[in-house]
Order: sequence, then structure tokens, then C-alpha cells
Amino acid sequence: MSEDIRQKNQAAARKQAEVREKERQEKIIEINNHFSDLTKRNAEYMIKLTKALTDLGYDPEKRATALHEVYEELKVKQKQGMTAVKLYGPVSKKADDIINGPKKMKAQQPPKFWEMALDNGLLMFAMFCAMYGILGLFSKTPSADAGWITLFSTAIIAGLGLAGFYKVMGDRKAKHRILRGIGAFLMLLAVWFLAFALIARIPSQINQPLNPIVDFILAAAGFGIRYVLKKKLGIRSN
Repeated sequence: MSEDIRQKNQAAARKQAEVREKERQEKIIEINNHFSDLTKRNAEYMIKLTKALTDLGYDPEKRATALHEVYEELKVKQKQGMTAVKLYGPVSKKADDIINGPKKMKAQQPPKFWEMALDNGLLMFAMFCAMYGILGLFSKTPSADAGWITLFSTAIIAGLGLAGFYKVMGDRKAKHRILRGIGAFLMLLAVWFLAFALIARIPSQINQPLNPIVDFILAAAGFGIRYVLKKKLGIRSN
């Protein structure tokens, strides 16, 4: 009795395999007949797209027009090595684009002034901390220019100055944009040199140089805080 059941199960499995193979062959024939000018992958994409639009109840006349446009474009693009998936994305996305129209990308807003100032200030702070840390490792006497006031002042001036410079250069509709940008950059340099001249007058007992290890820790902290803020606030670099 068990032998008969086993044979029946084997026969049923063979029949199912034959049905699947027949369906596969029919699908290949269907692809070749409908989209013979396309590669196999692109033809399969068109078959799936046709089914998706049909299942979604899209108007038959509009569906035929849309599919013809996609078909004609694919014939050209595939000669350039493009595939339907690379060109249109998944079938579900393309079907949605055909029915509802492609979703418009939101215009990317320029970064705010404070975002640019914060981003550039943290970057300059981290870079100068790392630079002073490296110099401190190879110098027996720490430089008076490498004090903590110098570090923070440099970061603040550079952050605000570069933010102003990028703001001027970013306004492409402004008249004499290049000249204004050069002027802003020269002003930044002037303020920077003036600040260094004033900071140099501060006694070293107040503007004390930091230990190189502390400089490296501050550099790592600066890079880390900048990375976190860019992720959290979506700050874009210039």
C-alpha cells in the first residue's frame, strides 16, 4: 500500500515538473513573440510591466501607449548597454510612474549660514589640533602660537569667514560674484592675521599650549562631533 502511495507521489511530482517546464517554454515563446527586438532581460521586464499595469486596472488604451513608448526607448537604450531595471528601476516603481507620473525630486536647499559656520569651524578646529599635536611631538619647546585660545579663535574665525565666503560664492545670480568672493576671501585673511597678531600679545601663561596628547584627543572629538552633527542635522559640506 505504501509503495503505491510513493509511486503516485512520484508521478504527481513528475507531472508538476512537466507543467512548470511547459509554462517556462510558453513564457519564453511569449517573450520572443512580443518583444523580439529586446534582450531577454528587457523582454521579461516588459512582460512583468504589462502584467503589473493590467493588475492595477490601468486604462487599456493608455497602457498600450505607455508600453509602446517604453518599448521604443528600450530598443535604443539597450544598444548603449542599458537594462530596463537600470533605466527605470523595479517594475513596481515604473508602473507607479506610468500611472501617477514620476515623483519630482525636491529641490535641494542650500545650507544655512550657521550650518556652514559650524561645519567649517569644527573641521578647522580638528585640523589645527591635529597639526599642533604632531608639531608638539617633535618639538622640545611648545610654540606659544599653539595655545588653547589660538585654537578656539582660529576655529571661530575660520568657521564664520568661510561660511561668509561660501555664501557669497553660492549666490550664482549675484552680480560680480567672483569679485565679491575674492573680496570676502581677502577680508577673511585680513581678519585672520589681525586676530593672530592680537592673540600673540596674550601672555603664554594665559594662552597655554596644550599637551600633544590633549591636542589629538580634541582633534578626534572635533571630527567626531562634526560627523555626528552632519548625520543628525543633515549638514552638507561645501
